[in-house]
Amino acid sequence: MRWRLLAVALVLAAALADGGGQYALAYYVLVAVVPVAALAALSGLGAMLDGSAAEPLDRGVAVLSALALPMLLLAAAVRAPLVGDGAPPRLGATALVACLCLFGLQAVLAAAAVLLAGQPPVLEQTDQKGSDAAASLAHSISG
Repeated sequence: MRWRLLAVALVLAAALADGGGQYALAYYVLVAVVPVAALAALSGLGAMLDGSAAEPLDRGVAVLSALALPMLLLAAAVRAPLVGDGAPPRLGATALVACLCLFGLQAVLAAAAVLLAGQPPVLEQTDQKGSDAAASLAHSISG
């Protein structure tokens, strides 16, 4: 969890540096975040393999961490030849934004896990059919 938070903080710092015109600083922050994001992705995937990430939301966060890593590599790689020469290519900025979107989706999944932790599963009801089950589901969602 701390590797994931550190990776998010560093990616946000790189995006802010990019927005502020500090392109060289953004590049070096992106280079620094690659091993941190790799540790976060590997720990999440390791938890999936050993069974400690049993919840579907945990597995989703682990997969999103693994998907963010190539975006970070791409964002850093396309900037490397241009360090100090000006703005990065659009591909680099797009990869950085895609990585931020993946981290945002991770935050949404984590918030959903917290919100759903105290509620009983609704879909385990087997005695209702068709529209009765849909009405019961809608009623349980609305409160």
